[in-house]
This record gives sequence, C-alpha cells and structure tokens, in this order.
Amino acid sequence: MPSICIVTPTYVGDAAQFSLLRRSINAFAPTFPQIAIVNTEDFPEFRDRFGGEPNLEIIKSAEVLPRAIEYRRRRSGPKWLTAMRRVPGRLIKGWHAQQLMKLFLLSECSYDAVAFFDSDVLICRPIGPDYFYIGDALKLYRRRARDAECMDFDIAAHEILGNPLEQITELYDYIYSPASFRKSTAVRLFAEFHRRRRSWVRRFLMQKRASEYHLLGYAATVLEGGAGYQIVECNPDDVHHSVRYEKDRAELATVLQQIRAQHKDFALLQSRLNLDVGQIAQAFEELKAASAGAAPGPAATR
Repeated sequence: MPSICIVTPTYVGDAAQFSLLRRSINAFAPTFPQIAIVNTEDFPEFRDRFGGEPNLEIIKSAEVLPRAIEYRRRRSGPKWLTAMRRVPGRLIKGWHAQQLMKLFLLSECSYDAVAFFDSDVLICRPIGPDYFYIGDALKLYRRRARDAECMDFDIAAHEILGNPLEQITELYDYIYSPASFRKSTAVRLFAEFHRRRRSWVRRFLMQKRASEYHLLGYAATVLEGGAGYQIVECNPDDVHHSVRYEKDRAELATVLQQIRAQHKDFALLQSRLNLDVGQIAQAFEELKAASAGAAPGPAATR
C-alpha cells in the first residue's frame, strides 16, 4: 500500500481545536503519522505544547511556503499584531495561507499521499492508514455540485486555471473533511500552471471561494485521468458529522449526541463559528470512554 500521512495547517487561534484533533488521533489513529504546518510566529508555542506527541511532526509555514508568499503572509495581519510594515499588493488572509500551505506541502511531501484534516475535525472511530485506500487506489471523494456555493468553488478553480467557462458543462464538489490526494496530483497541477504560464497564486488570492481541494480534484480527474484514485461518489454528510454553517449552530447538541454514538467516522465542527470547545471536549471524552475496549467496526476499514 502506498504511504500516507495526515496534514493539518493550523495557528495559535485554533490551538484548542488542534488539541482535540490530537486527542482523537491518539485515541483512534495512534499509528497514523501527522504533519502540522503552523504559522512561523506560532511555532514555539506549538513546539512547547505538542512537541512530545507521538507520530507528530511540527513544521513552520516558512519551511513550506515560497519565501515571497511567506513574506507577504507575515505582513498581512493587523499591524499591532505583526509589528511589521505591510507591503503593497493583495493581502494573504489566514484561510488562503492555509490552503496554499496544503498545496505546496503536498507537492514536496515525502509520503505518496496526504489526508488533509483541518484543526476543527475529529476522528470518531478507529482508523488506520489503509482507511483511505481501496487496494492501492486512493479514495477521492466527490459529488455533483448541488448548490450555488459548491458551483462557485468549482468555477473559481476553472478561472484560476484559465479554462474557458463556456466549455465547462459539469461542476463538482470536492470539499470533504477529511479529503485525500496523491503527491503526484499536486506535482501535475503545478506543472500545468507552469505550462500555461499562469500567475496562479495572484489569481487564487483574488477569488472569494478559492479551493485547494477543487484544484486538486481537477488535476486528479482531468490532468491525471483518475490514475491511482478510486472515485467515491457520496455526500459529505455520509463521511462526517457537520456543524459547518451558522444555520447548523442550533443542531450542535444533536450532533454531539450523534458523535457520542459513533454514527460516523469523522466530525467537522467549524472553528469560525466559535463553538464551545469545552462542550465538544466533554462529548469526545464520553465517546472515548464508550469506545474503550471495543473492536473496530466495519467503517474503520472500509
């Protein structure tokens, strides 16, 4: 089976959520290696807090992002926070920076593939590295785009690539938590940008709904022709519990109860909603206690 690791871009503001993710990995995926990419300025705090964790490698964003992008990222925050002079041009917001970190790390990763877990994702059942494979083929989750937001994410990917929109007749959704991609896919994507002579980072930052997953999804299915992948057509909610939008906030108690019952393999609890981390942590501890000594179910290996 090809090698795979978990990759998580994060920063000090998500340290509490990242701690919960680590607890879920230690409980349900203890043999799964993880690489955490942290903002350079946050590296000392993450090293001191998580440096002793097993199977965890913590690296600085400066080790992943090209120098010019890291330079702009560091100067895109509030001046009182960075104490640095801003530079002219488009700022790099935190979520844009994390998307770029994923793309650049994947292209240089020492593993054959990566499973991307954001800080606000939890593992809810036992899994191993083989979870993301069917034989030697990596699972690629997707579905047809079903609403305007999903369509806009895919349209943005085509605009970044420079594809003529009048020729695009099918739009897809690749945003799943987690999402898995092969290293070769990022390498092929970057080669395509170079071939087309696209100033793709500038175009990426201009998009309101840029998505690294949609760029990689296009590269995997079109540029690589699906080689090395097993496409899994399903809904995101088939893979994970979700409190993703403001409208979902009222369902938090219900979702936490479902997490306790281990109905699904993962949970996405959107950090930008500022949910009660203590409440989530309590639900996870109850889940872990209920799971102690239980054998992995079918979902752990499918």
